Amino acid sequence: MASAEMHYLSTARWLSVLLVTALSLLTPVSAQEGVPADGAVQGGGSDEESSQGEASTDPAERFFIRTTGDSGMLAQLYPHLAVWLEPEGAPRVLALVEREATSAPKGAVVVLADEGQTANEPLLEGIRRRLTKAGWATMTLGNDQVGPSLQLARQRMAGVDAAAAGDSSGQDEPVMIDVNDQAAEDLLQAHREEMNARLASAVAWFLERDYSQVILVGTGRGAVVVNEYLPAAPEKVTRVAWIAPEFEGLAPGELAASLGGLPVEFLDLYPSRSSGGAERGAAFRRAGITGYKALGIPLTGGPRALHSRAIASRLAGWASGD
Repeated sequence: MASAEMHYLSTARWLSVLLVTALSLLTPVSAQEGVPADGAVQGGGSDEESSQGEASTDPAERFFIRTTGDSGMLAQLYPHLAVWLEPEGAPRVLALVEREATSAPKGAVVVLADEGQTANEPLLEGIRRRLTKAGWATMTLGNDQVGPSLQLARQRMAGVDAAAAGDSSGQDEPVMIDVNDQAAEDLLQAHREEMNARLASAVAWFLERDYSQVILVGTGRGAVVVNEYLPAAPEKVTRVAWIAPEFEGLAPGELAASLGGLPVEFLDLYPSRSSGGAERGAAFRRAGITGYKALGIPLTGGPRALHSRAIASRLAGWASGD
């Protein structure tokens, strides 16, 4: 029996290696892929139009630095902003920090990029610069591009969760744990722990400098990372904002249930053409969560540098209680 199980595990591991190798060969990553030039977006409202000219002046190097593997290059380009964080049990990570430009600081903001984006993604750079002018010390963090192994683990566990939700007839039967399912869950848990350590290190950096409150902001899938960290966040983390959040596979009701009871306020900056914000708002109201606010923003073509003015303005107003 033990011999058969070991043979199955060995075979599964080899199949996983072969599948990952095939995916890496079939899906090469281009540094310029999916990076449009500033000004390629048309329409979207007055906020976009007023920011169009300013966005086009961003240095070109911000567009070819596409992964957190380029942290060393970023640190060399922006030595006055670079801070190397030392997360517990995880590799060090680069953060870019701008202190408040006012005499009286209002607090601190940590902005986590979407997956595959650096700490100086044009959108994040614009938000950071504008928030500091409004009195908020701001740190931006990159977010690693997800590798094939983690992608496969997500897909596998999504399938397991869907099957479990749809199977109501076998509740009294013993649960069989698949070796590959356990391996996928272990991989996802390791990733969660590393990202939690990054956010904990970022928050600690500001608390060590006596900031009265820290606001966490997650962009895209970065919103998921921020939410997963919240149960362990210190009490000075008082607010959380999402920018065009991507909660793949998580229904609005499940999202509200997972965040209920946390002593923080939420700001949902969702694309105005999407129904996601309205659906999440309804779910939060049903759950009795009062500290939730949704604001639609014209994000034609997805969040970009030209949207940073509108996003930073709404973040600063909400954070200040306006």
